[in-house]
Amino acid sequence: MAVFEKLMRQAFKLAEKGLGYTSPNPPVGAIILNGGEVIAKGYHRRFGAPHAEIEALRKAGDKSRNATIITTLEPCSHFGKTPPCADALIESGINKVVSAIEDPNPMVSGNGFKRLKEAGIEVVNGVGKSCAESFYRPYFKFITTGIPYVTVKFAQSVDGRIATATGHSRWISSPDSLKFAHKLRAVNDAILVGANTLDRDDPLLTTRLVKGASPIRIVLTGSGRLNFKSKLFKDNSTRTFIAVGRDSGIKPKNNYEIIYLRKQSGALSLWDLLKKLGRIGIMTLLVEGGSEVITSFLKQKLVDKVFICLAPFMIGEGLNSTGDLGIKKISGAIGFEEIEWRKSGPDMIWSGRPVWK
Repeated sequence: MAVFEKLMRQAFKLAEKGLGYTSPNPPVGAIILNGGEVIAKGYHRRFGAPHAEIEALRKAGDKSRNATIITTLEPCSHFGKTPPCADALIESGINKVVSAIEDPNPMVSGNGFKRLKEAGIEVVNGVGKSCAESFYRPYFKFITTGIPYVTVKFAQSVDGRIATATGHSRWISSPDSLKFAHKLRAVNDAILVGANTLDRDDPLLTTRLVKGASPIRIVLTGSGRLNFKSKLFKDNSTRTFIAVGRDSGIKPKNNYEIIYLRKQSGALSLWDLLKKLGRIGIMTLLVEGGSEVITSFLKQKLVDKVFICLAPFMIGEGLNSTGDLGIKKISGAIGFEEIEWRKSGPDMIWSGRPVWK
């Protein structure tokens, strides 16, 4: 079992290569073992491409007969963009499947394991389960609710400012932290900022500092006012959406698409936004600002993870990283679990998962 656990860790490293490319499918890694020797590896490279198990089987060829495959997720049992992996495993002559966790997709949900067992293949499930529960948290949320996994990220001074009193904010974080931010972009399907951030910072919202696909860009504007001279609207490296109310008067053009949102209590409904993003296959959403947008997501309890880059200086009077969250007592404050700290040049990056009360 220790060998399987070691190989499962390697399989998850393979699966990580698919982050940002496979949505709305999950990223999966697979390793084939025969006679104590690793004979093939595979991972799901992008949506529509062969799944991890298929890629590994093709590399293994006839050596897959009587072999063991270690895979990070239950093999699929339904036809989608590609044929079922469970059928391919049966036909290959594999005699054991070691998996980390069952796929909660209603079209799979134990059926992959069932078909394998019915074909006489030994199934071992739960190897590396705790790792799988963490790794697949975004996919599990998306496949069971249809709602993207939401990550909030911002950089601030140690006294909680994301800009000076004049609105200047470049650059609060260090070059190392900027690179980290681009890595976050690369593993998320979409990135969102508000119109004020677009106007103030004029960001491209791409992954130009790291290898990886640039996420779909979303600009949220409740007022309907936008700076259409922004660099983002001149860059065609990825799709761009404007999320806005129907009464805004903004119409789709060649360089951007529109997501029309209903309003709730006079403001754009973020829940409506998330539902519509889910419908177009966006599994993970990174919210980068600004303060009003971040506050709205937090206040409505729509955030799954938070990353805060703490820069080692103080600004004094300036723009707060978050606004009023409606918390009147410390007992009502947002708590966090799975807290981590990491050094990033002169900065510290803090992360945690909100615990809603």
